[in-house]
Amino acid sequence: MAPATKPVSPGPATAVVRGGRVVFRARRPAALVIPLALVTEGAGIVCIVAGATIGWFIVAAPVLTLLVTGLLLRPALELTRDGLLQRQYPFSSLTRWEVIQQVGVVRAGNRIVLGYKLTPGTPPPRRQPAAALLRAAGAPYDGGYFADSLAARPEDVLAEVQRYLSDPASRESLPPARR
Repeated sequence: MAPATKPVSPGPATAVVRGGRVVFRARRPAALVIPLALVTEGAGIVCIVAGATIGWFIVAAPVLTLLVTGLLLRPALELTRDGLLQRQYPFSSLTRWEVIQQVGVVRAGNRIVLGYKLTPGTPPPRRQPAAALLRAAGAPYDGGYFADSLAARPEDVLAEVQRYLSDPASRESLPPARR
C-alpha cells in the first residue's frame, strides 16, 4: 500500500495540483486552431443547409478534435516525487531529481527553454527535442523543456522546479510518477 501523501501547495496560479502532482499544462495554440475550426464548422453548416447528411459529421469533427486534443493529448510538465515528467503524446520522459544538478531558463533560437544540467557521468534522456536546440545555442544545459509552450510564465515554472530541487523533503510530499 502506498504511503499517504501530504497536500501540496499549488505554487503559481497557472500550476494545477492534480492527484497530488504539480502540473504545468501547455497552452492551446488558439491562433492556429480556432480559425480552422470555424472554417470547418462553416463548411459543415453549408452541407447541412444543402441537404447533405455528411454535414453533421463535418460539424462534429472540430468539436471532437478540440476535446480530444485539449483533454487527453495536451502536453504537460509534471513535478512528481521521482522527478520532472514531461508528458507528450505518444511518450513521456522522466528526468529524476537525483541527476539534475541545476536548472535555468535560457533563450535558444526563437524558443525559451527550461534547461537542466545533469550531474557528471549521467547520460541524457533519449527523447529530448530541446537538447539539440540548447547545444546549437551554446547553452550550458544538457536538456530541457520548452517553457514558452507552457501556460505558466517561464519564471514561475523555474521557481517551482528550483523549490522542489533544493528541498528533498518537499519532494516527498509529491506522489510517485505514473508512466
